[in-house]
Amino acid sequence: MNLHPLLLVLCLSSAAGAADLAAWTHRQTVRVTQPGLTRLELESALLDASRTTGGAPFHDLRVISPAGVETPYIIALPRTMRPTRVDAAAFKTTLNPTTTVLEFQPPDAFTIQELVLKTNGENFIKAATLEASNDGTTWQTLSSGEVLCRQNGTERLRLPIAAAVWKHFRITIDDSRTGPVAFTGAQIVRELPELRTLPTSATIRSRTEEKGATHLTLDLDTSNVLLGTVRLHTPDLVFQRVSTLLNTTHTLFRIQHEGFTAEDLEIPAHQLAAKREVELVIHNGDSPPLRIDRVEVTRHTVPLVFQADTAGEWRLYIGNAQAAEPRYDIAGLSDKLRDANANSATASAVEANAEFRKTATAPEVGETGAAIDVSPWSFQRVIQFSEAGVVELELDPAVLARCENDLNDVRIVREGRQVPFLAIKPGLERERALTFVEVTDPKAPSWSKWDITMPFPNFPGSTLLLDSPTPLFRRTLSVSENIHNEQGHFERILGTANWQRTPGQTPSTFHLPLYTAPRAETVRLGTDNGDNAALQITSVRVVYPVVRLLFRVPDTEPLHLCYGNRRAARVRYDLQLVRREFETSTKVAATLGDEEKLPGYEADPLTRGKGSPWLWAALALVVGALLWIVAKMLPKQAVK
Repeated sequence: MNLHPLLLVLCLSSAAGAADLAAWTHRQTVRVTQPGLTRLELESALLDASRTTGGAPFHDLRVISPAGVETPYIIALPRTMRPTRVDAAAFKTTLNPTTTVLEFQPPDAFTIQELVLKTNGENFIKAATLEASNDGTTWQTLSSGEVLCRQNGTERLRLPIAAAVWKHFRITIDDSRTGPVAFTGAQIVRELPELRTLPTSATIRSRTEEKGATHLTLDLDTSNVLLGTVRLHTPDLVFQRVSTLLNTTHTLFRIQHEGFTAEDLEIPAHQLAAKREVELVIHNGDSPPLRIDRVEVTRHTVPLVFQADTAGEWRLYIGNAQAAEPRYDIAGLSDKLRDANANSATASAVEANAEFRKTATAPEVGETGAAIDVSPWSFQRVIQFSEAGVVELELDPAVLARCENDLNDVRIVREGRQVPFLAIKPGLERERALTFVEVTDPKAPSWSKWDITMPFPNFPGSTLLLDSPTPLFRRTLSVSENIHNEQGHFERILGTANWQRTPGQTPSTFHLPLYTAPRAETVRLGTDNGDNAALQITSVRVVYPVVRLLFRVPDTEPLHLCYGNRRAARVRYDLQLVRREFETSTKVAATLGDEEKLPGYEADPLTRGKGSPWLWAALALVVGALLWIVAKMLPKQAVK
């Protein structure tokens, strides 16, 4: 397809202007040998570097001319929504004693990749032979022993063929064992060039069986893969399963009929897999899980089309999560440009952008906040990082244990002034192994109890992970701790949950959620066994949430993290207005130094109730004085 030359000049020759590319992480050099409309298939390594978080896929891509000017482009993504089927012409049915013969023609000359029959028939399975011809006289057999069926929700009415141009088709259906089925028409599936796919790497990273479903984690080797199809390889002979992949639900099946096999093991995904790993779920119901040897995955190509006003070395830049989606005038011509004749170009390997600066990926904000006096705070730790920019600091459990639950008392300080920060809870969790010992309670002989030692008091645990080899049980477990403070001594329940396992069930780790984080260093896990054998526990782990702080600094001068102040007011930073920009920026990792005590240090809240020696001495004096006064007020006993 050719565009009017003037139209191309008006739409393509205008560039967006010189670009500052310090915020892009990767680049690729493209060699253009002659000016004009140019087409290039983008490599997987380049697409893997894309960091778009919404809008059109890969909209952080920029095309830069040899003169350093940003140039408009289109990405010719597959038009999967365009109709791909057309009704066959001259459809004719001939009924013979043992066969049904269907004859039809494509309505026009085009490359054909599949035929689909139409019928209202139900519950049938037939063997078929497919033939094709260009003159209607000389026929060539394309396939025999094809199985057509519609049974129990499974349907196979399509006949794939090698892509070719044919003028006549004939399908002979075997009716020797069952009565004929009324076929009412056929559809021709065109081969669309933009729907062509290439094989791509994929491995089964993990497999789990859960609640009647098989969960497969597929590793695609890169992110941002424009998936075409996913095909399963299994030795199982007869089955029917519903599968879910990304937003696609598809029925997989294999059936046997008189020595012939019909199957559909290919999932038509045709979607962007933004992450490197995708989950394929196969719903087994009450049937045993399928044996799956491997998967074959295809991907769509991603062609880039742009107008090269000069030959030479052009550059592609990608990898900027904050890049705005470009608004090029040529976007309205996408359908015309995707099919237009274009020159091809070659590209070098994808490389890191030498101009990249982390400071360019975050908005300009003030690096310091209000003045602060840290003397009321209890602790501080040096924040260590190697370069300026947006710094990301993950708070370790030791810090979280000494902070208020809502982090109101956390401050980042430099030379008496606050550094504004954002507290981020990304939904991640980490775990630690715990030591535990079984304890015997003579007063409760039917109970199993374990004392579990946390890494330290106030550990910010949210869940206990328990493992048991016991094959059959149903128990209610509870976790508690003993608290000693100003109000006295009491037991606090941290969490309860029901856990059961039946024979044949694959042993799995049990998650026991905690209502609140433990304060004591030792917690007790207990369950009533009733008249059953004691429950066995082989390992205990604790899960705690990940909490990170994001802040921006112009240099690498020392900073301190201050925490531990129950009277601190809630922080209010304007940084919340640019939260998204900070979260998507390229970050500098930071770590914490050793903990130091500040003037406001207070004893651990678990031990504060014991009081200081001076307090106890004062109380003793007061009690003694009261006793002396009472003694003076009592009447003296007469001497006999």
